[in-house]
Amino acid sequence: MSALVNRFLGTMAICALPASLCGCNNAQSMPVAAPLSAIQSAPAGSGLTAKIKTALMASDGIDNLDIRIRTQQDEVMLSGFADSRAQVDRSIEVVKRVAGVGRVINRIRIRKFT
Repeated sequence: MSALVNRFLGTMAICALPASLCGCNNAQSMPVAAPLSAIQSAPAGSGLTAKIKTALMASDGIDNLDIRIRTQQDEVMLSGFADSRAQVDRSIEVVKRVAGVGRVINRIRIRKFT
């Protein structure tokens, strides 16, 4: 009988261990990792990047364009792939017309189909 009780108590202790480790969290006393204002604020160039993406999607002649847009202040770097030189030229033209864009750096490559 003693072995059965010990086995039962051992099983109960193993089952109770995870529950005892969880405990109760008091959210008000927990430290905050970053101020709320820092979490809610967007990166500096994200507004310009969004404008550029919108302009590129709305323009004609830029289908199947696979580019990445990086902005730093008023400088925009385009990188990725296009199907033709005409797509590259058209995308640069569209980006230059977006308000807030100063300099455009082109790193778009033309896909080679074999």
